Amino acid sequence: MSVFARKTPIHVEFRSMKEGDGSSRANLEYVRDMIEQLKVVSGAEKGAILLYFLDMAKLETEAWIASLDQAADGPST
Repeated sequence: MSVFARKTPIHVEFRSMKEGDGSSRANLEYVRDMIEQLKVVSGAEKGAILLYFLDMAKLETEAWIASLDQAADGPST
């Protein structure tokens, strides 16, 4: 069955990403996990450009998470 022929709606939970509301890291973790799920659902074969772009998006998300963690730890001395 094609993903585009899906008869039942997909439930997606949207969360606020307002700066300073404390949920930015959780939101980014959610995005990272969903990107991994998109790779599975896409059915793209190894080496497909779609998987490359999804991997790049996942790396970008992980970089943002690392940036938030570093900021939370405070300035290094």
